Amino acid sequence: MKNKLITLLICLLLLPINCHASVYDNKIEAKDLVKELPELNNVECKFKQERILKNIDKPLLSSGNFKFDKKQGIFFETTYPIKSVTSYTNKDYEQINDIILAISNKKYSKLDNTFDFYYQKNGEIWTLGLKPKVKTGIDKYINSITIEGKENINKIVIAMKDGSKTTQWFSIE
Repeated sequence: MKNKLITLLICLLLLPINCHASVYDNKIEAKDLVKELPELNNVECKFKQERILKNIDKPLLSSGNFKFDKKQGIFFETTYPIKSVTSYTNKDYEQINDIILAISNKKYSKLDNTFDFYYQKNGEIWTLGLKPKVKTGIDKYINSITIEGKENINKIVIAMKDGSKTTQWFSIE
């Protein structure tokens, strides 16, 4: 009886692990992804960001206003902790801007040479995973990019090869 109870308890504890499979378990081709993801629209909203850097114990937090315009690109107006404006259209962030623009316009073929695609949908929430292909150059720096959304992008996680990770949450008020 005791062994059956322990086995049941172990099964119940492992059940949630099996229910929440990783997006990276579900590879998808670019041509099939076009059918799955919605076309994203221009948006202005609030953002929160958490950046975890290697060898730093506390995450770096920031927040402010976010603007995405399909013609102009991505803009972050940080209001906390320091006021600044960052445009992902400049050379330093151009590749991230290109990725988001390609996704928003459903032009996945532009990314097909650089990334493997992964996709998962739970109810109305979709998750897109991007892993750099080997020998693309970007694979030396980025481990993965995970984008989650519903009608718009709600969250982006960029995991770097050095162990650092940036998570951005977007909320329309």
